[in-house]
Amino acid sequence: MSFIWGSMRATASPETATPGALATFLGRCADMGCSQIDLADIYGNGHSEALVGEALSSSAELRDRFSLIAKSAVVFASEGNGATAHHYRNDAQHLEDSLSTSLRRLRTEAVDIFLVHRPDYLLNFDELATALERMVQSGKVRQVGVSNFPCERLKTLGSHLSLPIAHHQLEFSVLETSCLDNGLLDDAQSAKRAVSAWSPLGGGRFFDPGFAPADRVRTVLEQIADDGSEDGIAGAALAWVGHHPSAPVPILGGTQIERMERQVAKMTATRFDNESWYAVLEASRNQPVP
Repeated sequence: MSFIWGSMRATASPETATPGALATFLGRCADMGCSQIDLADIYGNGHSEALVGEALSSSAELRDRFSLIAKSAVVFASEGNGATAHHYRNDAQHLEDSLSTSLRRLRTEAVDIFLVHRPDYLLNFDELATALERMVQSGKVRQVGVSNFPCERLKTLGSHLSLPIAHHQLEFSVLETSCLDNGLLDDAQSAKRAVSAWSPLGGGRFFDPGFAPADRVRTVLEQIADDGSEDGIAGAALAWVGHHPSAPVPILGGTQIERMERQVAKMTATRFDNESWYAVLEASRNQPVP
């Protein structure tokens, strides 16, 4: 079981905040089986993309070990961009302009996957489909996908596209399990669509003392993992996500490489059967399945 490294916090940690440090960090990630980097134009206000681009350009060997996932559609209210309200944009001009900017920051001519980061309530499906097809036809993007799309919007976009939606990035963890019931993971299996899981440890809530769902889940996972350490339990939680037949790949946004190595080792070593997997689900939801 592999993982994707998420670059959202890349500029905030001494272990990854300079091109040299990040190159060393990424090399160790690759040694653990990581071969994809998750990016977005809003991470670090664009500085994360630039940092990753500079780190990868320092070594052709390192660059060849990774594929790149780019995302756009979210606009934060900021003096820098003139926006006064947080909003989404799925229009062709915004997405294509953002892609060009991302390619420049990343120092590359193409990204492997481009994802529409969030669905825009005002999206025009024909316009969005045409923009995504144009990205692929131009050679700037190899595959397209979405992030955080509800099932019906995903299917509607697919009906307008002449190429496959290859990837869906969604929230999935032992603390956020709605994708088990809303059809998204079933859709991924049916369409043979790759799935990546953001916030696979619950966005920090997993280790929040006194947060009842996390307390319950940690107790069960500790028994399954036979490891009471935080990293051991976290690794088991990641393995639980990856056990689903749609094969979700967790996005790990950590910057402490030794801790990540411990978590990934436990993730790789932990095995679930139906009974143990459902025991975690029951602890998370605090009720047995029907």
